[in-house]
Amino acid sequence: MGFVVEGLNDEKNLKQAMPSAYCVVTNGTRMNNRVKMDLRKALEECDVVYLLTDPDEAGDILAQMVWRQCPSLERVYLDQSQCLSYRYDRLKVGVEHCEVDYLRNVLSKYVNELDLVL
Repeated sequence: MGFVVEGLNDEKNLKQAMPSAYCVVTNGTRMNNRVKMDLRKALEECDVVYLLTDPDEAGDILAQMVWRQCPSLERVYLDQSQCLSYRYDRLKVGVEHCEVDYLRNVLSKYVNELDLVL
């Protein structure tokens, strides 16, 4: 099972919820040659690849970029209110900020329960 995520901290949080996840990390809203190559590799190696982007404007932009390359990918949508954190007096939104249990619950609608605990 593969996922396209924006950053390394998103990958880290996802791996806590689903240790067996294969991740393509874009390092922000980029669709450069490395990301395209990593995405092709994920599509070859995984039964299915999902988009797991932040529930914000940047996440929407990245999803559009990825869909231009692979229009069939399904996006895992997260509730923005579950992905909030205050850091340095600023409100942050992202996959990295959601609770692992919440992420596990959302992913259970897309993946086999066994994959979430392996």
